[in-house]
Amino acid sequence: MMKIVKSLLTIVAVAAIATMTTSAYFSDTETSVGNTFTAGTLDLKVGGQDDPNVAHVTVTNIAPAAPWTTQRGQGFTLTNSGSIGGTVTATVKNLVNSENGCLEPETTAGDITCGATEGELGSLLIHTKWLLNQAPWGSFGPSFANLNAANGVAVTDANFHLNPGETKSFYFQNYWDTSASDNLAQGDGVAYDVEFVLNQD
Repeated sequence: MMKIVKSLLTIVAVAAIATMTTSAYFSDTETSVGNTFTAGTLDLKVGGQDDPNVAHVTVTNIAPAAPWTTQRGQGFTLTNSGSIGGTVTATVKNLVNSENGCLEPETTAGDITCGATEGELGSLLIHTKWLLNQAPWGSFGPSFANLNAANGVAVTDANFHLNPGETKSFYFQNYWDTSASDNLAQGDGVAYDVEFVLNQD
């Protein structure tokens, strides 16, 4: 019995050696060298500027039902100066209505809120929405009841998409239509910030 076991072990050992000596194949080795990773960039500019010198809109002497062209301001030009595409989110912030004193036509119309930050103009600027000031022309995103209602609401849309190096022009429309409350806002003012954030796709 021992001889049989020894014979089997010998056969197994010889077979293993034979397998090792006959399993060689052709091979060819190449090495890829110098592999690198470089981060892309997102760089949003407003009116060609970075913070804190970004463009702002100033509109004076507006009146109810005046031509829209006199109420729109100069709008915003957004540029993606980075190397990857992204979509902008725009948020109206820090909106403050200014009374600027109560004029006689205001008090006659019933204006009793004559505090410094109790102006009515923000509530009378309606048709509030973002407009693309280039082809394909038109509004996008939500339409707000008035400027006050837009405060703090983040707006993003496919129209806000910017490819690397792309520039687009926008208006934030606020139109003073006619209403029975127009005299309440004589001399009033409204100011707000717009925060633009460019997020990578």
